[in-house]
Amino acid sequence: MSERTFYDIHCHAMNMSHPYMMAFVARCVRSLREITMAEILKSIRTMTKIRIIRELLDMAFAVNETRNLISVLENDVGGLFLIMEECLSGVYGFDPPFIRNGKFRVGGCEYDKIVLTPLMMDFEYRAMAPSTTYYSKPAQKPLSEQIIDVFNGIAKYIQKSEIKIFEIYPFFGINTRNYTREKIAHNLEKYFSGYKRSRPELKKNLGTFRGSLSEITPNYFAGIKVYPPLGFDPWPHGEREELEKVRLLYAFCEEKRIPITAHCNDEGFTVCGEKEALLYTSPERWSDALAEYPGLILNLAHFGRQSDAPAGEWARRISQFMMKYDHVYSDFAFNGVDPNYYEQLRKFFSKAPSAIKERLYQRILFGSDFMMSLLKIESYSLYMKYFSETPYFTAEEKNAFGSVNPSKFLFGR
Repeated sequence: MSERTFYDIHCHAMNMSHPYMMAFVARCVRSLREITMAEILKSIRTMTKIRIIRELLDMAFAVNETRNLISVLENDVGGLFLIMEECLSGVYGFDPPFIRNGKFRVGGCEYDKIVLTPLMMDFEYRAMAPSTTYYSKPAQKPLSEQIIDVFNGIAKYIQKSEIKIFEIYPFFGINTRNYTREKIAHNLEKYFSGYKRSRPELKKNLGTFRGSLSEITPNYFAGIKVYPPLGFDPWPHGEREELEKVRLLYAFCEEKRIPITAHCNDEGFTVCGEKEALLYTSPERWSDALAEYPGLILNLAHFGRQSDAPAGEWARRISQFMMKYDHVYSDFAFNGVDPNYYEQLRKFFSKAPSAIKERLYQRILFGSDFMMSLLKIESYSLYMKYFSETPYFTAEEKNAFGSVNPSKFLFGR
């Protein structure tokens, strides 16, 4: 019997040094400033005692989950992968564990391996404004250091893990605004010139990294990640130079068959302005890119979830892209922190015309968004539990989302 593989197509592998923590803090402060004291007092006056207690408990829960996230971020990347494996193995008390006797059991199916594709994020944001602190100069966040940390982490995991159930193939993060056209071309050639879109080719390099950036050659990365809230515009209308850079990226990816994952919900780690982030993140922003490069292998992540409509206008637009283009996919990463999401997703499927419904079953991908999902859920295992036990999808459908479809997205089969 051939080996069976489950895929977490959307996760992250960061430590405290990678993201702009000051930008995260600034975003929280902006949100708080939008709430006036009059609004707070009015809300308290109109609340029942039970609701006030519930709101306070929700706040306490949010603080606890943030602490939980930070406790994971304080590990190096190798430690993070080991924590994920230990969590699924029941080390932290989750019972029954998902990994037993070297096998991963989820959604009524059993798997021999789990492929993780941690998505790097290009935090080299050139327009980062100075902070109002005494040490106001923005920190430098070179992607090269993140690359070294992630591949060192993979090597550590391979060395330390006793069961080695993970195969870890990162996506290279890029924001075209941060580089010249020449630098983008250089990086694409360096990391993808001999790209094979092949799991065996990636596996040859698994855990072989020894610490030098020069070792990272084609078939270390499984794909490319772009993140609009960091200032990346999928189709920068009226900006000739920037448009040429994204055209270079898309043409290269289309020719080499390199998968792209793009953040696509109305939340996230926002560094550019809120209006720009929503504009760039909307799936509609990919309309011209797909029209000019119809062969792009594109995952519009989070299935376009909007805070007021988990399966609404953006999800419908992504579905239209799936019907028109042969290689458009979407994961539901992070969405599964709420077990009720799967009921909403099933209703979306049920209301779709039969042709779109069939395409959705072929293009939806499982993703956890770990570790960022820890902002809303206690553990990696609990996220898996919600997916595994939801009654709204069959074992066959769950296998399609977690195994069949992501294998096609990554490797074409």
